[in-house]
Amino acid sequence: MKTMKRVGLLLMAAGLCVLGYQGIESMMSEGTSYTNYTLVDMLGENALAWHKSIPINTLVRGIQYVINVPAYALFLVVGAVLLVINGIFAKR
Repeated sequence: MKTMKRVGLLLMAAGLCVLGYQGIESMMSEGTSYTNYTLVDMLGENALAWHKSIPINTLVRGIQYVINVPAYALFLVVGAVLLVINGIFAKR
């Protein structure tokens, strides 16, 4: 369970770093508004094109939602879920 805790903390830190980077970028650049980075923005369109070949339409829509959600929110939520799971199932 130590691994799950470490991964959760790492994801939370990554989410805060992405959020901080986006905030600093929006303050430093003139004329542009705050932009949310997604996994598609970070990894590229071609890296995530594999999900369109899945035959189950509901699964494709779910994957599209996950890869188009802001990256900081995805990292923070997954990190928090891992920390909660670790807190529930940790051996005392």
